[in-house]
Amino acid sequence: MEQTKSTGAGLTRTAGILMIVIAVLHAVVTTTSHWSGWLAGNLRDRTASAESVAAFWAQPGGFAVVVLVLGLLVVRAANRGDRLPAYVGWSLLGWVVLCLVLIGPASGFSLALVPAALLVAADVRARLATRRRQVRIR
Repeated sequence: MEQTKSTGAGLTRTAGILMIVIAVLHAVVTTTSHWSGWLAGNLRDRTASAESVAAFWAQPGGFAVVVLVLGLLVVRAANRGDRLPAYVGWSLLGWVVLCLVLIGPASGFSLALVPAALLVAADVRARLATRRRQVRIR
């Protein structure tokens, strides 16, 4: 992560906080009653129902934990004044758009457009600020 003077840090911090909120909301909304079967081993021994397997991939096996950890890292980077690589925002945006194309706009993925766009905007803002500083130095 490149060090810059907090250009875009507010956008980055907001994106990270939103990712944390989305991950927590996902965990709350998708709370499932299948945990007892999972802990008993029905996923390992392949006796789980299709509904149970789908619930697994929507909750503990899904991306909510990864999005939570990424959100925490993004907030930390913003608080330290670190500039995230451009690929973080663009990759998140690409993943969200792909999922929206596959599942449709009436899903939780629509919420993830906001932090992805904020990360892209923070990168654009930081790049423009760097270019302006370089022009002034010359």
